[in-house]
Amino acid sequence: MDTGGSSRNSSSQPVTEQSATNWPQYLEATFNDVDHFGDAIAPSGFQLTQLSRGAFQGRLASWVVSPSLTVTRQQANQSLQVVGDKHPGYLIFIVQLKALLQPAFAHDKPLLTNAIAGFDIERPVHLITSPGGQDQCKIDVSKALFQHYAALAHRYDLDEAFLQRNMVVPCLDRFSPLCIYLKQLFQSGVSDQIWHHAPQATTLLEQDLMPLLIDALPPARQADAPRSYRRAALVATAKAYIMANLDQPLTLADICQAVCSSQRSLQYGFQEMLGMGPMAFVKVQRLHGIRRALLHADPKPETVAHIAHQWGFFSLGHFSRDYKQLFGELPSKTLQQR
Repeated sequence: MDTGGSSRNSSSQPVTEQSATNWPQYLEATFNDVDHFGDAIAPSGFQLTQLSRGAFQGRLASWVVSPSLTVTRQQANQSLQVVGDKHPGYLIFIVQLKALLQPAFAHDKPLLTNAIAGFDIERPVHLITSPGGQDQCKIDVSKALFQHYAALAHRYDLDEAFLQRNMVVPCLDRFSPLCIYLKQLFQSGVSDQIWHHAPQATTLLEQDLMPLLIDALPPARQADAPRSYRRAALVATAKAYIMANLDQPLTLADICQAVCSSQRSLQYGFQEMLGMGPMAFVKVQRLHGIRRALLHADPKPETVAHIAHQWGFFSLGHFSRDYKQLFGELPSKTLQQR
């Protein structure tokens, strides 16, 4: 397949040989629950927290090219915080497929529309998506396959030191061919799934995509990345304190004292990075805890009020309003989904 005008190197051999009858595979699913969406993205354990209000809608479409290469388009209508460990031995490359009109962050650095991020194999995932939702591709590639194609392209600068940067912002001349190819790849997946059963489809996909990915990465000497947001360390420390004390009564004064910050600085930091203040973040985390408890509870003996009380909500009316604003449904409906 040649969807983006990329070149193929007929002399290259894939690192892992697979039967053409098994690969590639095209998978697609839609979701109305953020936790199920997260489980599908990374069964090994990403945790997603919905930050913006409203009923969640997500869609995943994946080309499983081979065990060494998977390309997944992730679309969601809400702002999400994504944290978790990467699969050992694999690199992740996150590519935006639409312009980011509102701020997004990767490891506390602003995530620009033409950034490629996430490829430090030792660094856990920590992503905050745009309040306008997300439409991005996640390329999972084994380190061995990446090194194979980097060597074919004589890109010896793409070494361990380069990968530790975790994010680069290539010029549009480098970024655009990769972005266009990925969009066309998923248009093909939706409209025509016949061709991928053809012999050598895995090899063709691999030889189309990998050179484009390698070429999109700027030379190490040019690979500048955005600086960390100036209040990022403060926000990270406060978030860690909040998560460690969710089961305790928390006030803004408590959090500020714990992280040695003024209320103004902490409010500004949370608002600019998460789109909400510290106490709103506390409420969102507790509401997610309640939702997970409701989804795992037996609706016969368990009640919404009892679970809400366990998480510090004592006004059932106010709690139900906040819950519906965040998740788009009443907690009683969530409990009945068990």
